[in-house]
Amino acid sequence: MQKAISKEEWEYEWERCKPFIEKAVKHQDSYTIDDIEDKIRHGLFHLWPGKESAFVTEIIIFPQEMIMNLLFCGGKFEELKDILESIEVSAKSVGIKKLIGGGRKGWTRKLKDLGFEQEYLIGKEL
Repeated sequence: MQKAISKEEWEYEWERCKPFIEKAVKHQDSYTIDDIEDKIRHGLFHLWPGKESAFVTEIIIFPQEMIMNLLFCGGKFEELKDILESIEVSAKSVGIKKLIGGGRKGWTRKLKDLGFEQEYLIGKEL
């Protein structure tokens, strides 16, 4: 089972996994790859490395619940499913009740069998 890595291990793993995440970063405008690295360095984001894949997550604390945001992932889909299982176990162990994430429409189809449901978000450019 995968686990979030310690601060001591993250730099090596980040350099190895960075190419997986860079591909996902290209599909949004909120973060650069350097922003993500900085947030991992400061413990605000968590890197979940695999051999050929990786996830980056964050915990969001609301007054009544904690959720885990699946921010970025990339690599081999079968391995990502295994990492996701570890993320779920870890999230439950600290009281997180929900995983959320965004992405391209194709993810909805791929993740349906894993129990994910499509939710809606609205936005407006200002």
